Amino acid sequence: MLLVYMSITGNVRDFVERVDMKSYEIIPTNPFHEVFEDYIVVVPSYENMITEDVSDFIDYKGNIAYLQGFASSGNLNFDDLYCVNAKELSIKYNKPLIFTFEYAGTDKDIEYFKKEVNSIAVSTITV
Repeated sequence: MLLVYMSITGNVRDFVERVDMKSYEIIPTNPFHEVFEDYIVVVPSYENMITEDVSDFIDYKGNIAYLQGFASSGNLNFDDLYCVNAKELSIKYNKPLIFTFEYAGTDKDIEYFKKEVNSIAVSTITV
C-alpha cells in the first residue's frame, strides 16, 4: 500500500517516514502525479489549500480508482477543526477516515496505523 502525503510543518512527513512504507509526497506547486497502486492519503490539519491540492492529486487521471482512505495529523486543542482537512476529503470522496493522530504521532500510533493499513491491503486483494 502506498502512502501519499502532504506535509507543511514536517509532522506528517516524520510520521510517514517512521511508518516505513512506500510513500509519495504531494508537492503543492505540482500535485499532478499519476499512481497505479492502492494508496492512503495522509494530510495535516491546516488550511483549505491542503484540501484543494490533495483533491487535484486524487482527481488527476485515474488516481481516484486507487484511493482507499485517509489519515490525518492534528491538534486536539482545535476541537471541531481537529483533522478537518481529512474529514472533508473523506466526505467528498466517500472514503473512510481510517486514522487520526496528534502532531507526528507516537510509536503506538505508528503500530496501530500499520495494522489498519495492512488490514485494508488484505481486504482489497481480489481472487
